[in-house]
Amino acid sequence: MRRFRRRIKVTQDQGVRLGKVPFKPGTLVEVIVLPTRGAERPIYRFTDSLVKRRQIPRYSLKAIERIVHESRGIPT
Repeated sequence: MRRFRRRIKVTQDQGVRLGKVPFKPGTLVEVIVLPTRGAERPIYRFTDSLVKRRQIPRYSLKAIERIVHESRGIPT
């Protein structure tokens, strides 16, 4: 069995189009669509790993609000 792999960007109408495949016209083929590696890694998991790797301290939303207000000169 021959395999054929191609990375294609999904269009606005949520479709994909393969061009110039290495099979004869009329050949029956099976198509499986998968996201590329890295696409399945959510931004939150990436951010979490970045925080751990760079040893960035974790802040609550209240602490972040206080820091932002202090930097802008707004009394809390």
